[in-house]
Amino acid sequence: MFQRWHVRTKENIARVRRDEAKAAAELKAAEARSLLAEQEARTSLLRNRARARVQFDYQDCPKEVEKSGLEVSTEAKHVNFFEDLEAGETTASGNKEHEEEKKKEQEEYEKKVGILTYLGQDTNELTGEKAW
Repeated sequence: MFQRWHVRTKENIARVRRDEAKAAAELKAAEARSLLAEQEARTSLLRNRARARVQFDYQDCPKEVEKSGLEVSTEAKHVNFFEDLEAGETTASGNKEHEEEKKKEQEEYEKKVGILTYLGQDTNELTGEKAW
């Protein structure tokens, strides 16, 4: 059979498109494999770091930790953040800023109404009004 070698034939154009599509698919698959390998490597590295951190034994701590005054405990126990409250201790300090704001507002109100006056101060002096 007779073959056509001209560049613009329908068969040659279709073959070129098939080859380009196949090459693009292979490239996409290679990139996907590369990304998966990178992800697995990162995951493996993080897992190894986590295992190393968990397996760290505090008895093998360097002497600097002991000198710093940090308490190193090897026993696992429950952390209780409200231990002082359960023991009956109460915190006497409230919200100081809020209390100061309320006191200031109350003082301003009493001055405006005329209840709060200082020694020798007249209500007219306080409000700035003149009687006559």
